[in-house]
Amino acid sequence: MAVRNVIGQSHTRIDAEEKVTGRTKYVADLRLPGMLTCKLLTSTRSHARIVSIDVSQALELPGVHGVITGKDFPDVYFGSGAVQDRRIMAKDEVFYVGEPVAAVAADDEITALEALALIQVEYEDLEVVMDPLAAIGPSAPLVHENAVDFEGYAFSMGGNQGAMLETDRGDVEQAFRDADHVFEETYRSQAINQGFLEPMACAAEVEANGRLTVYASTQGPYLVRSQLASVLDIPLSSIKVVAMEMGGGFGAKLRLAFEAFPALLAKHTGHPVKLINTREEAFTLNGPRLATTIYLKTGVTKEGRIIAREAYTIFDMGAYVGAGPNSGVSHAVGPYKVPNLKLRSYGIYTNKIYVGSYRASGVADMTFAVESHTDSVARQLGMDPMEFRILNAVQEGDTSTTGTTIPKNGLMETLLAVKERMGLPKKLEEGHGVGIALCEWRSGSGPSTASISVNEDGTVSLLTGSVDIAGSDTSLAQIAAEALGIPLGQVVVSKRDTDMAPFTQPTGGSRIVYSQGKAVQMAAEDALKKLYALAANRLGVPADALANSEGRVYVQDNPPQGLTLGQLGRMTLTSPDGPIIGVASLSSLPYAPVYNTQAAEVKVDKETGHVKLIRFVQSQDVGMAINPMSVEGQLEGGAVQGIGRALSEEMLIDDKTGAVRNPSLASYLMPLAVDMPDIETILVSVPSEDGPFGARAVAESPGFGPPAAIANAIYDAIGVRIKDLPFTPERVKAALAGKEFPEALIDVDALREAEERQSGPGKN
Repeated sequence: MAVRNVIGQSHTRIDAEEKVTGRTKYVADLRLPGMLTCKLLTSTRSHARIVSIDVSQALELPGVHGVITGKDFPDVYFGSGAVQDRRIMAKDEVFYVGEPVAAVAADDEITALEALALIQVEYEDLEVVMDPLAAIGPSAPLVHENAVDFEGYAFSMGGNQGAMLETDRGDVEQAFRDADHVFEETYRSQAINQGFLEPMACAAEVEANGRLTVYASTQGPYLVRSQLASVLDIPLSSIKVVAMEMGGGFGAKLRLAFEAFPALLAKHTGHPVKLINTREEAFTLNGPRLATTIYLKTGVTKEGRIIAREAYTIFDMGAYVGAGPNSGVSHAVGPYKVPNLKLRSYGIYTNKIYVGSYRASGVADMTFAVESHTDSVARQLGMDPMEFRILNAVQEGDTSTTGTTIPKNGLMETLLAVKERMGLPKKLEEGHGVGIALCEWRSGSGPSTASISVNEDGTVSLLTGSVDIAGSDTSLAQIAAEALGIPLGQVVVSKRDTDMAPFTQPTGGSRIVYSQGKAVQMAAEDALKKLYALAANRLGVPADALANSEGRVYVQDNPPQGLTLGQLGRMTLTSPDGPIIGVASLSSLPYAPVYNTQAAEVKVDKETGHVKLIRFVQSQDVGMAINPMSVEGQLEGGAVQGIGRALSEEMLIDDKTGAVRNPSLASYLMPLAVDMPDIETILVSVPSEDGPFGARAVAESPGFGPPAAIANAIYDAIGVRIKDLPFTPERVKAALAGKEFPEALIDVDALREAEERQSGPGKN
């Protein structure tokens, strides 16, 4: 095995000192000469026509420099997802409570808020759609009457269906007839907020040359730039986006959010303009996740092999198709071999806040349903849940739901590691239970670029377009250092903006270390090749006779004969080929699955319904842990988010207006340190074929499994299965009393009939 000098070692984040001393600059810290404050006026109606907006009184208020409405923007539709179904600001119609209808730029926040109160909006109320299950039907009122005109809109049944995805394999009907047992269940998840610490923030100024500079707390500066150019109808080259340091995003900051408002106000007023959301606005203005309803039907043989799966998933998309329903198809089977499939996933419009991304949007919902159902099936068959999973788990060479051949992976190793650590199966005392869940994801790919410059002192400058959220800059620096054979301290990670850095996809979808890291490795190898060529010329040996380590390039057979990177860097200033820059660019990487097995032990108080998490163990195949300390932190953080989803977190949505009823951290109950047991993490390393030094993705999969693992542990403890998230004491007591959630189930027969009637284009 190769000796690793930098990767595989735990390193403190390269920005740790700036963060802990408070010197890191966020958008809120930005101060520009003459900067104004922007505040938003939002809709108080769920669905209404805008009859008029009178901003005259607001404009007359001293200290107000500008007011804009939807009519001040070009009449352009854009999308948070595949469908171009929304304007950046409401123009003629509002579709949910909280939709922006006007924005003010003033000298200070108090003046801006006073101006908002002076804006008069007259509405004409329209029919409201709140229940996505009822909204599917042909008789339901329409959220968007012009939906068929949206670019990218594709549907099979029309109406409020904003998206539909499907996958078929084998002969499902025959497989169900052949099955010895058939099981049907429906599960439902809750609306949930990403819970990032730093609210959405952005600022904009117009440079002397007329170009627009936007400072944003964003995961995707290039995506913000392109969408901003679209909604403002200006050239892409007229915009520079500076990605500031981020205080969390978890997918919520991937796309254009509010940057267009200070941008247009900056153009109108000639002043820099800054917008900072309040905590309440973080709940009511930016896309969370809404509830999902999942129907599963599974056919198994008497030996316990799964042979058929039918799934119908209804995603409440809110007013606009944001992060869509793709997970309802791609994760409706889980990491299991199922030869016959019929999977359908629907995204349904309602008059609620639109959905956004949250750590692999929808996969946690699907994992809760699939892994709870898997446990339920195993127990009804009289099989041990762990052994049932081992029997049906995918292996190398099997075909995934999407048709990809599954490469070598560590799924079975994670299963066995958790089984051994938990000592399963085991007998627990009364009221205690253990549950497990398998999580699957993939290492994200997409366009990635990197450049590495060798400096005269032997340091190197690393430049990428990716945004650091959870220490990824440190991991990228480690990859560069390892490939170049230099200490981590000799890698300088440059701060970047869209003018300076090469294009890359947003930081999200578990893609940075796998995809961006591969680009960094390739750029380092490109630089190293050029260093070898220069050193070979100076040392009088062939390039293939050289090696590198500890900041030197040397002759393998005679290590003292060599040159430091500093010496080579200075030589490049006078060499015919000039300074050395290693560059790399890639479009995509092959499929590299990520598997995580989790186990939860709980204690359930039957009198109060309180569920206490006693122990939590997880094992994930990380391929190669570039920075083990960072990897473990990501795994633990993801698990905590999943535990919160399981036990306490829920956005309460008014069923008549769609308004968020608990928009604060005092009433949206995220777990605290006192609620958490020690999270035991086991790293499995089965290297991927294509990731940098064998690394796989890490971040998202640990958040998928806790709801199912805890649900299965509750069943093990008290013998009742709860199919509705979160597992509050009220729900536990209701389940013990034989009362499940209200019957608001998917009308599967109606969907099947509608699909049979449907003809022509529209299926995705």
